[in-house]
Amino acid sequence: MEIVKVLYTNPDYGYQGLVVGRWANRIRDGKFTFEGKEYSTPKNQGTWTLHGGGRFSFTNWDVDEAGDNYIVFSRFSPDGEDGFPNDFKMKVKYTLTDDNALRIEYTVLSSKNNVANVTNHAYFNLSGKSGETVENHYLEILADYFTETDDSQLPTGELSEVKGTVMDFTYPHKIGDRIDEPFRALIEGIGYDNNYCLRSKGGSLEKAAVLEDKENGRKMEVFTDLPGIQLYCGGWLDKNYTAGKGDSLVTYRRGVALETQFYPDTVNFPDKFPFWTVKANEEFKTVTEFRFSAE
Repeated sequence: MEIVKVLYTNPDYGYQGLVVGRWANRIRDGKFTFEGKEYSTPKNQGTWTLHGGGRFSFTNWDVDEAGDNYIVFSRFSPDGEDGFPNDFKMKVKYTLTDDNALRIEYTVLSSKNNVANVTNHAYFNLSGKSGETVENHYLEILADYFTETDDSQLPTGELSEVKGTVMDFTYPHKIGDRIDEPFRALIEGIGYDNNYCLRSKGGSLEKAAVLEDKENGRKMEVFTDLPGIQLYCGGWLDKNYTAGKGDSLVTYRRGVALETQFYPDTVNFPDKFPFWTVKANEEFKTVTEFRFSAE
């Protein structure tokens, strides 16, 4: 239990399996304007905010309900916590379905209009081999565009086509095929840590990505009702040692995170990027499913 406690409360362990909020991914300069008022958030990554500053994720949550195949957690975030506006209560329901899926249902409720961008930061490795990276996993992402970024991988507000670039996963191929090729949207030595703009554009539960280990036939399909997905291949993890569950080490490129989301920094590009505001006293809901199979 001690290692699990460390993994879920220590920001140095790569957000393994954590719920991320209030705002997943990046916020430029740790500030944004919402309904005419400017808010400042923690600059926990250089000059910008990553994953809401961390407190929302790295605290204990309450267990609201549990059954044979599901569990519901909740957390209340008061007005002003980590600089975000208004009271914010979130519930997350995890369900293991009869058809081999992990279904994650998020519900947000606020007494006033609010912003929310929530995700799950699980790392996946379908090989079952301790120490093997995900570079030989095949990946397909149902997206023709990605959010263009600057040298710090912060969005510029522009979208670029994936075709003809190292960003192209419109057809299944190995993650490692071009991960180390020089490209403006990648940081040398890190590889993929980028948002893809899904064809579905959000609003209904549709397929977003497919991950597969050809050697053993294991496959994972990602479904979401959100418009974006962050491809992150663990390039920021320690190359020598990062504790994991059991005897497994979660080291450099050991797992791939496929984080369903609104685009990074949408709070600063509300007129350019798709965004749904949380309305006062109305539940905001979003669903992601990880569907597993073997061939």
